[in-house]
Amino acid sequence: MAAEDWVSEGEAAPAAAGGSDWLDTANDFGRAVSNAATFGMANRAKAYIEYLKGNAPSYSEGVDQKAKASDVARARSPYASIAGDVYGSIGIPALGAENLALRTGSALAPTLGRAAPAVGRAVGYGATGAVTGAAQGAGGTYSGNLPDYVQNAMIGGALGGALGGAGGAAFGRGPRVSAAEVPTQAELYAAKNTGYGALGNSGARYEAAALHDVANEAEQRLLAERYHWRDSPGTWRGVEEARGGGAPGQLNTGPNAIIDPGNIDFIVKGLNRIPKTEATQTDRASASILKRALNDFVENPPPGAVLPGTERAAAQASTLARNARGDYGAYKRAQALNELISNAQNTAGATHSGLNLQNELRKGVRTFAKEKAGESPASKAGFIPDETAALRGYARGTNLTNLMRYGSNALGGGGGIGAPIAAAAYGTGGGIAGQYFKDDPGTAGAVGLMAPVLGTGLRVLGNRRANSEIQAMRDLIARRSPLFDYRASMSGTVPGPGSPRTAKAARDALALELMKQAQPTRVPIDTTDWQ
Repeated sequence: MAAEDWVSEGEAAPAAAGGSDWLDTANDFGRAVSNAATFGMANRAKAYIEYLKGNAPSYSEGVDQKAKASDVARARSPYASIAGDVYGSIGIPALGAENLALRTGSALAPTLGRAAPAVGRAVGYGATGAVTGAAQGAGGTYSGNLPDYVQNAMIGGALGGALGGAGGAAFGRGPRVSAAEVPTQAELYAAKNTGYGALGNSGARYEAAALHDVANEAEQRLLAERYHWRDSPGTWRGVEEARGGGAPGQLNTGPNAIIDPGNIDFIVKGLNRIPKTEATQTDRASASILKRALNDFVENPPPGAVLPGTERAAAQASTLARNARGDYGAYKRAQALNELISNAQNTAGATHSGLNLQNELRKGVRTFAKEKAGESPASKAGFIPDETAALRGYARGTNLTNLMRYGSNALGGGGGIGAPIAAAAYGTGGGIAGQYFKDDPGTAGAVGLMAPVLGTGLRVLGNRRANSEIQAMRDLIARRSPLFDYRASMSGTVPGPGSPRTAKAARDALALELMKQAQPTRVPIDTTDWQ
């Protein structure tokens, strides 16, 4: 806010004759910043304060006074005002321009080829620029005449969309990113099966004595951690199978047998089939220790374990085992997150007609990432610290998503009994909407009755944003997989979506300046106001 805003309207603000001094320039800069960052609402807030203080006979006349003061400031300090517009535009939310640009470019890549990233940026920055420009156009209008708000919103939307599309396509390029497609849960599972199938047919061969040593070492660790064969019969069966040089019922078993990856996989499958019951919880916990030892044996064979002549096959088997296990881990993590999303959708659909999806997603993610004794369900499922931190950030929400939630709740957008209550409250009292349109009762009532509709719209937008963010998190998890690494190595790169903060700030500020030129000055300016 400018310093003169706190001076009564009847008092004269200090000014230098024939021009403006540095304090006036600073005030004009601050006025432009506050109005640009709040879509013109700063003038209305200041007007309401003046009205409460008794410095304006009504809120409407207070708005007139502040609008005239803004026009005077812009004519007095044009360069400072433009700089304030740019600075204020930086604080406006990006509205997902970067993600929209990336998704659109990826979707158009098969059709448009190398032109797809530029088109994606044009769509991303153009669409969000149109929304921002429309808000600036309507917010910067103070006439109290509804057609003026609509007209100026259309002007602002057209300017913001055009500038955003052109600027995003030409200047919004960011660091290059992989063009590889993110694998789905089903593709990760298929890759795991393919990997283990190839591993079973590997030509790698190992000494039975080496596997015998692995069994002995695993047994000693189990005993050291207070596991006993009476409580873990399935685990000790696996130990005896490994110690015996193979699995009963297969060829090449016995103390002098030649071991292949299929023998080891046979043992691991037996451990995986221990029932998932409360009674076998200890057995499953101890089995995980033995499975890690067996997997490590294949992935990192100890010296002398590989039979001469099969070293190359053993190296290939090591890679196959590591990739198959990595893809299976990514599959399980994606499965856990997809189940969380599905449960949230089912709960929201059953209790709130789908309108409460964002809240249900946040609740599910918060529970999934909540730590107890240094562990959380997410960490137990294999999520690394960066991923669990991202989950907690999602549960907390961003400033924009939280603002949309608060606005939706205040306007009765959650459905149920809150909607008619909000309609009655806003329609009867008029409230802020009535003041905005200069105390017109008919307009106030109409806007008030529309409150639940606006609230529902905010709720729908919030749900879509929350769903988009959780899907992006699922993609982040799926990228940590050997399957994605392989795809990335076989794919090229594409330009990234750019920096939304710099690209959109330039777009919004330029659109705002052009819009102010396109809009006629509502309050006539008399240069004697600052002379």
